[in-house]
Amino acid sequence: MKKYIISVKSLVFVALATTLGGCTDKFEEYNRDEYALTEEIKKIDWIHLKAFFPQMEQSIYYNNSKGNWEFQIAQNLNADMFSGYLTPPTPFNNDKNNINYHMMEGWNQFAFGMYNNNIMKPWFNVKAETLDKKESLNVYAISLILKVAGMHKSTDLYGPIPYSKYGLGGTTTPYDSQEAIYNQFFTELDEAVSYLEAHLAGPNKDVNSLGDSDLIYGGVHTKWLKWANSLRLRLAMRVSKVNPSLAQKEAEKAINNAYGVFTTNADNVLVPTTDIGHPLIVVANAYGDSRMSADMESILTGLKDPRLSEYFSKATDKDENVNGKYKGIRQGINMKAKDLRSGYSTLGARFDMSKRNITPITLMTAAEVYFLRAEGVLRGWNMGDTAENLYKKGIELSIEQWGVSGANAYIENDTNKPADYTDPKEKLYDKPAVSTVTVKWDESASNEEKLEKIITQKWIAMFPDGAEAWAEFRRTGYPKLFPIEVNNSGGEIDSNVMIRRLRFPENERTGTNKEEVAKAVQFLKGKDSPGTRLWWDTGTPNF
Repeated sequence: MKKYIISVKSLVFVALATTLGGCTDKFEEYNRDEYALTEEIKKIDWIHLKAFFPQMEQSIYYNNSKGNWEFQIAQNLNADMFSGYLTPPTPFNNDKNNINYHMMEGWNQFAFGMYNNNIMKPWFNVKAETLDKKESLNVYAISLILKVAGMHKSTDLYGPIPYSKYGLGGTTTPYDSQEAIYNQFFTELDEAVSYLEAHLAGPNKDVNSLGDSDLIYGGVHTKWLKWANSLRLRLAMRVSKVNPSLAQKEAEKAINNAYGVFTTNADNVLVPTTDIGHPLIVVANAYGDSRMSADMESILTGLKDPRLSEYFSKATDKDENVNGKYKGIRQGINMKAKDLRSGYSTLGARFDMSKRNITPITLMTAAEVYFLRAEGVLRGWNMGDTAENLYKKGIELSIEQWGVSGANAYIENDTNKPADYTDPKEKLYDKPAVSTVTVKWDESASNEEKLEKIITQKWIAMFPDGAEAWAEFRRTGYPKLFPIEVNNSGGEIDSNVMIRRLRFPENERTGTNKEEVAKAVQFLKGKDSPGTRLWWDTGTPNF
């Protein structure tokens, strides 16, 4: 089994070890379905079965190999930018790239194959070995939760993806609509919860089948149940505008489950980076390709957020108007040379290179759950408390999570607002703040004003996971972000509406699966374009 896993990683390296601008070489080889079970895999024992779980856990926020450029093109040069979190100072591809909406095929298709090969494939193998064995259904349940946690990120990038028909054989694989995929997510979470509850109610409730092979919770079933419920709440909120009744049903189901949702930072989903290292730390420090965004500067400095020094460090640029200050970079500007802004704010002290094997990857937090519940109250759902209390608790837990103080004063501040942005290097990129949101809760405010507070604070709390932040920005329009200045999309993306999805991979559009891709386009609200909205991205008012 170990030999099998190594061969897969070798295939990834051979297929994709190229420069960032040319990552399409042999992409079809990497992206093809490899779910067919070999005779060796059919004979795996429990020890070998466990090897699939670290692979899945380390691939939700990609950290499954030492090639950190893989994370860079799968997420950092996509969602981490589109979310408003980070901006590279680097003029990739002669300054025509995703940052200014000249969409790079080699960057944009990598995540598609990565999720298939590192989430769907190992899950398929776990399913084959466990689903029909009563004594191993608890293990299958955990694999289902990981599958949903990973693949919701894939569908939230592309929309329709191959899902329900994955692993059924043949030379082509049909795509499912995003609506069908989300419905299956909820069904799969039902299944996972029922298997775990049955295990905990049975004679083998104290048997820990995974142990240390589960990098996240060490095989503790009650913790997995909490994550399943919390994940259900996240996905319920995602569909709240497109299917409000389903969203409420699923959200209240999550809250009412006997094992509950996340309530403390001890519940947070953390993946250790001991063996490989945190990929964002490497991209920001070793590569020098990730810096604070102008949006982060505007919001964090304007609100005087106590987490600012944990997230980012002060600029080291020689310009006296920049040095020693928190300075971000606007997206979609003309990047003339990397060294022009490489001295702007990089990541904070806990993201120093010396801590790349200490700082864990965070997949979901209790703070996020409290913000989800707060929004649920605005939507008329039974979330167990008031929106104000849940909102405040979310802020408190996030500040606690980052090990800083000042939560009470921050929560009660009703004067600090996002700051105007200035770029001392090129004044033409100066921009007034696009929001006047404050932190303090105002019960007399409209639901829209309350939602902006909730999502802005959730956006801050979810850093640095740009995938989730970008999804919530697309769903709600919050926080308000600076539009790009230079738009090289050829009219495909509206600078004010901003990018909504990634195009289907080139090898899928032109290869053996092209007929299925053509069918998948019919599930979209328009053409296969980065300007086309996803199913849950309605573009309609929030209330």
